[in-house]
Amino acid sequence: MPSDRTPTGPDRPPAGQGPSKVALQELRRLSRRRSARSDAGAYLIDGPVLLGEAVEAGVALRTVFVEPAARSHPSVLAAVAAGVEVRDVDEGALARVLDVVTPQSVVAIASQAPAVLDDVLRIAVETGRPVLVLVELQDPGNAGTLVRVAEAAGCAGVVLTPRSVDLHNPKTVRSTAGALFRVPVVEGVEAVDVIGAAAAAGLASWATVRDGGTALDAAELGGACLVLVGSEAHGLPDDVAAAASGRVSIPMEGEIESLNAAVAGALVVFEAARQRRSGPGAAGPEPVRGAPGPLGHDVSAAATAGPAPTREERSK
Repeated sequence: MPSDRTPTGPDRPPAGQGPSKVALQELRRLSRRRSARSDAGAYLIDGPVLLGEAVEAGVALRTVFVEPAARSHPSVLAAVAAGVEVRDVDEGALARVLDVVTPQSVVAIASQAPAVLDDVLRIAVETGRPVLVLVELQDPGNAGTLVRVAEAAGCAGVVLTPRSVDLHNPKTVRSTAGALFRVPVVEGVEAVDVIGAAAAAGLASWATVRDGGTALDAAELGGACLVLVGSEAHGLPDDVAAAASGRVSIPMEGEIESLNAAVAGALVVFEAARQRRSGPGAAGPEPVRGAPGPLGHDVSAAATAGPAPTREERSK
């Protein structure tokens, strides 16, 4: 953790240029308005832990704004070492401009890097892994959690269809816990078009539905496929469910009518991971933790590499 004492000596990065009023206004706009983020092709990364993960993942960072308390944080030092512009702000300045509940002492402006659907489908085919499609998902916490789940379950990528929450909303970014920097995410393609493109590439598509689908443990999810998850309030639109090549339902007991979208999506893609590990031709168990693989998640690192550092360790 950074010290409360103002650091001195060679470990302290050189003081950056202070922010102009225009720069702080840009932070306010990027924090609050989807249109501003879209027009600028940029978004905000809030907090030293996420900043450290972004630097490690090679995210294109434009500028880092830092308050005195975090000036010597390892993530800020890493950004300086990577050649990123770092600008000092007064203590409390970020809380006044950022639209987040608990603003931290560091925020970075990063360039958006949307993935291309054909590339994600190609990865799915080459690696035999699912693509998670979020259809009109509105809650930033659920959307961010499902991007995080996609990394943990080894998905080839994620698609957010139109009328979904903004992937680069600060709340969504924080909810991804850094997975956004590593998992390919496609935005703005209609679900039926995703299904059509996947079918042309030889992928099955599974619509998650509350009732009437193939039971989760009986659905063939072990190879390349789409997993479609609908909105929290309405589930999948009828035309999307009809276009899918299969439907899958999660067997439930009791009087519960449905599950949270993030929970349902997690159950399905982790069942896909289980089938992938145990199916015919499987190479054996995938390592539980390890270095990020080429998909942006742990798919090929040797188990002997040892456990990955925790988020707390990376923040020290």
